[in-house]
Amino acid sequence: MPVPPNIAPKKYENAGEIKNNGIELTLNGIVLDQKNFQWKTTFVASKNKQETITLGNLEANSLGIKKLYVSGRGLVGGDNYTQVILPGYEIGSFFLPVYKGLTSDGKFLFETEAGGVTRDVTKAKRQFVGSAQPDIIIGWSNYFQIYKNFDASFSLRGIFGHQIFNVTKMVFSNPADAPNQNVLASAIVGESATITSDPTISTYYLEDGDFVKLDNLSFGYNIPFSPESKIKNLRVYLTGNNVWMWTKYSGLDPELNFSGTEFGRDQYDVYPRTRSISIGINTTF
Repeated sequence: MPVPPNIAPKKYENAGEIKNNGIELTLNGIVLDQKNFQWKTTFVASKNKQETITLGNLEANSLGIKKLYVSGRGLVGGDNYTQVILPGYEIGSFFLPVYKGLTSDGKFLFETEAGGVTRDVTKAKRQFVGSAQPDIIIGWSNYFQIYKNFDASFSLRGIFGHQIFNVTKMVFSNPADAPNQNVLASAIVGESATITSDPTISTYYLEDGDFVKLDNLSFGYNIPFSPESKIKNLRVYLTGNNVWMWTKYSGLDPELNFSGTEFGRDQYDVYPRTRSISIGINTTF
């Protein structure tokens, strides 16, 4: 839009349509209810299916809308995008050159449109290779009452079926930067240490983001008092948060934000969630 005569250089409009279908399941129950032991549990699962239906006036662009650009030392050029919004695919879909191995001198090889391989990433075929949208999110919480005064609880959570583009690994595992700049251990040990190519966007740096976390673990003891006491209840407890995690992701933390139109990128700006242990007392007078 020319300025003038228009008062603003841009105008905003509905540029497309996105369809979401999902299902959520919640189960609550008492597994055991005995005189000296009670077990209550809650299981929650959710699954969402998203699809881009149309891009409106942008439909003529068969390449879709390029999203989730990455940056860092060694990255050059204007094609540093990792995702594309395209009809038939969900938001967060990765379209990347497919890594096919290394040459004897440490250069990346990529798959071409014809099914062959090339060193030149500009001649590689960008194709759908995964999504940052999780397939399923699961939570499981449990509470235990042991005899009259002891209690315990824990909460597990898992997110499965999504990928993360590890920009941190791409930028900081470049052997050419060692020893003059900060690098990851993978820059000097393992396969990454043999790479002689500059950091290049491809499936080499795309990883599964599945994880299971023990979010909370708690133990408590209620100290009994006589009915005549001014103290009605006194509970001593020990609680741990972010206690344990299982994941195959090589970065610090696979738990990223899933909101908006750009997510699924670990670009050396993810502060890992801290583990905490608390001891406390609750009292009622």
